[in-house]
Amino acid sequence: MSENLRSSDPSRIAEFRLLRRLGAGGMGVVYLGRTDAGALAAIKVIRGEGAGEEDFRARFAREVELARRVDSPWVVSVLDADAGTGEPWLATTFVPGPSLAEAVAAHGPLPSGAVRVLGAALAEALHAVHTAGLVHRDVKPGNVLLTLDGPRLIDFGIARAVGDTALTASGVVVGTPGFLAPEQAEGRSASSASDVFALGCLLAYASTGTLPFGTGTPDALLYRTVHDEPELHGLQGELRNLVERCLAKDPDSRPTAEEIRSLLAADAPDATGGWLPDSAARMVAARAAESLALPGIEPTVVDGADEPVVSDAPVRHPGRRRLLIAGGALLLAGGGTGAAVWASEDDRTPPAKPGRPVYVLGVHTTTNTAEAAVSRSSERAARLAVAKHNATAKRSYDLKVKVLADRGDVDTAQEVARRFTADRNVVAVLGPVAEIPMRAASAVYGEAGLTHVSTSTGQQDYFLTSSKTSFQSGASHTALGGWIALDAYVSGLVAPLGVVIDRAGGTAIQDQGTLLVRNWRNTLGATVEPRVVAEGTNDGPKAVRELLAARVGAFAYLGALDATVHAAQELAAAGFTGPRWMQHQLYGSDFPRLAGAAGEGWYVVTAAVDPSVLTTRKAKDFTAAWRKRYGDTPEPYATEAYDGARMLLTEFAGTVPAGARRRPVRAALATRLAKVKFAGIARTYTFGDFHQYDNSGTGWAADTYVHQVRDGRFRQLGSLADLNAKAKAQS
Repeated sequence: MSENLRSSDPSRIAEFRLLRRLGAGGMGVVYLGRTDAGALAAIKVIRGEGAGEEDFRARFAREVELARRVDSPWVVSVLDADAGTGEPWLATTFVPGPSLAEAVAAHGPLPSGAVRVLGAALAEALHAVHTAGLVHRDVKPGNVLLTLDGPRLIDFGIARAVGDTALTASGVVVGTPGFLAPEQAEGRSASSASDVFALGCLLAYASTGTLPFGTGTPDALLYRTVHDEPELHGLQGELRNLVERCLAKDPDSRPTAEEIRSLLAADAPDATGGWLPDSAARMVAARAAESLALPGIEPTVVDGADEPVVSDAPVRHPGRRRLLIAGGALLLAGGGTGAAVWASEDDRTPPAKPGRPVYVLGVHTTTNTAEAAVSRSSERAARLAVAKHNATAKRSYDLKVKVLADRGDVDTAQEVARRFTADRNVVAVLGPVAEIPMRAASAVYGEAGLTHVSTSTGQQDYFLTSSKTSFQSGASHTALGGWIALDAYVSGLVAPLGVVIDRAGGTAIQDQGTLLVRNWRNTLGATVEPRVVAEGTNDGPKAVRELLAARVGAFAYLGALDATVHAAQELAAAGFTGPRWMQHQLYGSDFPRLAGAAGEGWYVVTAAVDPSVLTTRKAKDFTAAWRKRYGDTPEPYATEAYDGARMLLTEFAGTVPAGARRRPVRAALATRLAKVKFAGIARTYTFGDFHQYDNSGTGWAADTYVHQVRDGRFRQLGSLADLNAKAKAQS
């Protein structure tokens, strides 16, 4: 939640004695401070280019003056500010509660009564903001803090004005995809109606735990916000009607914040704390109590450069915050949520040399059958990467592997994350390997400042709750679905296409199908016949038969494994021999065995590479090392997991201080990883603004591979770049 002050940080700003760092970003640093009278404050200090620009300073001063006029109990108050100093700063009231995003991620959606209270308070807050001449521009769950007497809206006006100076000139949309109004997504100016749209998204999220325009890449979210209707399953009655009005595409059709406040006036929060469900109320109370240990009462901290390494350093008595975390670990060990968590530790670590510390690489896997293969690959890859480090004679520390597995659900995923974060020897985590655990656990890792990299997920929505320490090194699901069209183009397989979008496969399938249909029709200029299979039905075979009757020449079935196997059997029985594609998550699955002869010839386009068929030195060395340790060639997703583990360990090495008696600072690894350019076995990894794998450059075609089922197994045909070059050579 916070970290020690650094040597470069000031000890005092105006009347505020600085106590801790609460966070840092491209524009500056946020500190926890306290007045001599004991009042706590959050102080944002602006650094970088903006701090030296006169236009920026004038705008900053103007926004501060406007912000002082905001009068609402549900908006954090401006305590003081100075736009004229070398580094402009702003101090607001410190609110110790968790964000709405954290509460929903940890305990699920709020009951309708709590959502109405939330809406009433936030509508009143936005009315006050708009009356003061401001537009928030970034209303989202992460900017709403929960307290027992009601919510608080934070990061309004000032922060967005700061961002505008740097961003609007380059045409970048300011705000968070998934909560941006259509006019913002299209690059038009934000207005008070834009804030109301975002409030509608926020209330839908609080009610259902899902975003009304789904999840995926920022571009996909922006597209659906402009063109699609919101998904509001679970919302009923007056609350649904209100949210639908807030989410109107036309800004003039939305209610004002004042209208919403009037509609929900009977639901205004009171001071009893009864508006929150018990689980969320306990979280608020625990966070408030935890914050009382922060203001320098005890110097011992969880994670600072001066904390001794556990293995060989003298024993010190833990501080209060450390005891709180240790108490959480004991609760988990005693049963926690009651969900079983499988664990193992590496038994091949050489004996520790006296005085040489031992650090731990966590591996977050799952026991779900669907992810069994990638879980095993991740564990094996981590052990191989650690063994490589421990084989270095002049190493200054040893490494171990610790594996914990969830059950593929929210509760056990968060339990695994808490156990890893409570273990102070764990310096980084590889995983989670599945989508739900990634979304659920990232909030826990983010709060604890523990860096983790998921190499096998592609649903890029984790940044909503963990924007600092969560990374994703695999390509997005949506992009890979769209690249089927490119495979058809470079391989000469373009024909009238039949697409089945089986919604039982989840949001990723829907995103893929939409992009594939658009690319096939608009980019390739070819005919496409889409069919959608509703979730909970068995209409897949019917959709296949309809497309066969339409005489399509190519076929794509985007759905779960069993449904795709049935589609293959339907097509084979009908004698269809045209090109057929499955969705990329089925690479490495049991499809070849389950489909048998009907599965022969099916294609899959994926970012996963088979290194055993590559001719580079790195790929050959990796394949040989894997075969020596495990007796076979690397299985699917092994390469990506090994790259992820090596990238974590390589960047971690840059955070280890000289000598064995100082612990690396956890937050330093995420800072390094955000700027990394890591040369892996088959691709170079860099990360975008949302810590997603950045494949926006020109090399992505070389990082995307086409596999085909031949002789009962997946066989790599080459990358899209390889196939394109081959086609050009033959033309």
